[in-house]
Amino acid sequence: MTKAQQVRIKDALANYTQKATASAQTARATLVREGIYLENGRLAPCYAEEQKTAP
Repeated sequence: MTKAQQVRIKDALANYTQKATASAQTARATLVREGIYLENGRLAPCYAEEQKTAP
């Protein structure tokens, strides 16, 4: 990967993060859309399982 490609990816991720965290409501919607939290506000089962097995 070239340096220019790395910069474009880094900029795109920073832009996405800025938009996704613009407000609490947007941040919650982003977490649900990405499958980290469920619509009811609970942690998705695949993440809850990892949490239980962590030392």
